[in-house]
Amino acid sequence: MKTELAKVAAQYAVAVFDLAVDDDAEKAILDNLKSINAVIANSRQLEVVLKHPSVPANEKKEILDELFQGKLNILSRHLLGLLCDRRRLELLPLIEVEYLRLWNVRRNIVTGTLTFAEQPDTKMFSEIKATLSQKLGKTLELEEREDKSLIGGYVLKIGDQVIDGSLKGRLQTIEKSLLSV
Repeated sequence: MKTELAKVAAQYAVAVFDLAVDDDAEKAILDNLKSINAVIANSRQLEVVLKHPSVPANEKKEILDELFQGKLNILSRHLLGLLCDRRRLELLPLIEVEYLRLWNVRRNIVTGTLTFAEQPDTKMFSEIKATLSQKLGKTLELEEREDKSLIGGYVLKIGDQVIDGSLKGRLQTIEKSLLSV
C-alpha cells in the first residue's frame, strides 16, 4: 500500500514520464533524477537548505540551477522548478523510484534479488538469470547478495514473490512441521 507521499510522487513521475517524447529523453530524465538525488543525499547542508521552510522557493531554484547548470534535461529542470514552487522537493527520491518502475515496465524489465549462501560462478549465475528470464518472458535484472546464514542454496525475490531454496529455509520448514505434531 502506497503512502500519501508516494501517491503524490507517482503522479509527478507519471506526468514527467508521459511528457518525455522518446527513449533518449526518458533515459536522460532517469539519469537526472538519480544524479540530483545523489547530490542532495551526499550534502547534508544542501539537504537542510532545500528542506528548510523559511528558504524561499526562488532561492532554492537558484541554488539548484547553479548546481546543475547545463547538466539537466529541460523536463528535469522544469520538474525541479515545479517541486520548488510547490514545496515538494522531499518527493524527489520517491519520484525517482516510481519513474524507474515506469521505465522498467515500458522496457519489459523485472528486477529482483538473488541471495545465496556462496557466490555462484559467473557461468552458473548467467544460466540462472537466462532460465528465469525465459520463464518470465521478460528481461531480468538481478541484484546479487551473499548471506552465509542461508547455509546453502539461494533465496530469489522478484516483486512480492519469494522462492526459498536455501538450506536454512528447509530446516525452518522441518522445524515447523515437527513442532506442529
